Amino acid sequence: MSDVMQHRALRLRFAVRHPLTQCNPSSQLGALVSVFGRAGIPLAVGKEKRPRPIASLAYPLPLGVEGLEEWADITIESSLVDSLDIVVAKLKSCCPDGLGILGIEQAPLHASSVAELCETAHWRWFCPDGLFQAAKARFDDFIKSENFQINKIGKVEGKKHTKSIEVRHLLLHIGWEGQVLQFSTKIIMGQALNPQKLFGGILDVDPTHLGEFQRERITIKPDPKLDRHDVYAMKLRNLYEDAVLLESNTNLSVYEDDDDGFLIL
Repeated sequence: MSDVMQHRALRLRFAVRHPLTQCNPSSQLGALVSVFGRAGIPLAVGKEKRPRPIASLAYPLPLGVEGLEEWADITIESSLVDSLDIVVAKLKSCCPDGLGILGIEQAPLHASSVAELCETAHWRWFCPDGLFQAAKARFDDFIKSENFQINKIGKVEGKKHTKSIEVRHLLLHIGWEGQVLQFSTKIIMGQALNPQKLFGGILDVDPTHLGEFQRERITIKPDPKLDRHDVYAMKLRNLYEDAVLLESNTNLSVYEDDDDGFLIL
């Protein structure tokens, strides 16, 4: 049986706090991967010239921002020996400062990556006292408007220019709770929106003076591949692989056939 057929896909929920917030996404993923090594759970590796663990973050955090409920996909070499509760306890005991494991679930190997399923990010901005009055007035105007543009420096033909960009559609469900602004942003594949830079443009303030941002959670949409096992599942090559995969697959349906007994699909 091929190594790939033994792999198992795990989906993790985890939290990122200081000091891990000062690391870039690549370093945060490295910290997450190292936890599995310390817990004695071998990870599957890719087929690159220098094989790397098969692992990915759902949606990168901006530098310095806490994430209270982040997502990642991790592929391990083979089935877990312990229950998921025991695995979570093991991983928690191996976490470095700033990393917290919240939960884990198994996913079919043919499932969409969690990065593809991220739909909306939910944030909080803790507005500094000195900015609150001006920020509230500015965002009251922003909420009422259908269009809102900010200035952004970009390059045109290799030269820096200031240009206006439309940003009203980027922020959803905006509302104040005291001096905390809660808001959501639509997640678009290939674009990692940094609310610090966006708020700096809206308020015409240096982003480094805006204080603390926090990402509360990410909304995940349903995976369309899970209902199409016949189309997306790994193609089997012999009866032995067939039997092993069917035994380990929990997303199966059993139907009674009048002529041949039971069919497993």
